[in-house]
Amino acid sequence: MKVHRFLLPVLASALGYLSVHAAHLGDPAGALVLKEIVKGKPVDLAAGKGKQTFVVEFWATWCGPCRVSIPHLTEMQGKFKDRGVTFIGISDETSDKVKPFVEKMGDKMDYVVAIDTDNKTSDAYMKAYGQDGIPTAFVVDKEGRIAWVGHPMGGLDVALEAIVSGKYDLAAAQKEFDGREEKQRHMQELGQTFGKFMDLMDAGDAGAGEFGEKFLKDAGPDAMILNQVAWTILTNPKLKHRDVKFALRAAESAAKISNYKDAAILDTLARALADNGRVAEAITQEKKAIAVAQPDMKADLEKTLKSYEEKAGAK
Repeated sequence: MKVHRFLLPVLASALGYLSVHAAHLGDPAGALVLKEIVKGKPVDLAAGKGKQTFVVEFWATWCGPCRVSIPHLTEMQGKFKDRGVTFIGISDETSDKVKPFVEKMGDKMDYVVAIDTDNKTSDAYMKAYGQDGIPTAFVVDKEGRIAWVGHPMGGLDVALEAIVSGKYDLAAAQKEFDGREEKQRHMQELGQTFGKFMDLMDAGDAGAGEFGEKFLKDAGPDAMILNQVAWTILTNPKLKHRDVKFALRAAESAAKISNYKDAAILDTLARALADNGRVAEAITQEKKAIAVAQPDMKADLEKTLKSYEEKAGAK
């Protein structure tokens, strides 16, 4: 697997990704039922109503993306501290896991850190809003309402600035949040179709074609999904049978949608062409990928090009 792309371990992994929720932005924030404050002072949402804004973030020591977001949260806490904003990171792990981690982080994790009580806080936030992955942050505005939900590095800074400045459009935020849920539902449906296609393809079943066609139709003009699907089919080591013609169709569609300007997508297209025996065309596409690639990608792509050239020369 190349470092410049992440595989779709199969879109079917999206199953279970969607949780139906009843809560909406603007609903009162749940109480923080905490077992222990590991760093900082206790946080009382009720006492802060009318005076403070809170960012409640759920994380864990084992979570890689959580670790990446910690410095960002610390930076924002410093930026918004004098504007009445308090950040609190909540983990459901045990104290003997969280304390050493927080102590090691030191000033890099400079906001309130606490431990949940039997997932009571998590249920009031994560479960109520259908959030299954961490890190996830919630902004509680001065009125004590949930005003924003999302990844800490996915627009939190912009939303928080608007909320603190009194320029936040809660109705528009709810519409955007509902749109995310609809996209998740669409991804789930795609996952089901693609999972069935992969199972039948791997078994060498001719019936796979029907599900493949449905997937291409439902995926629509999403170059990233098409590219990931093509690359998965071409490179997943666990597959016994590969529909390289289908992979080529997906790769060609992705390249066309991206106007043949995305190096990773062109690299996938080259691989699909090569695996279909069209090595000369693969060389052409790999050269195009190199031409539009960022400097850190070129060495990897040039090695791939050389392998195609050697393959062409051996014929």
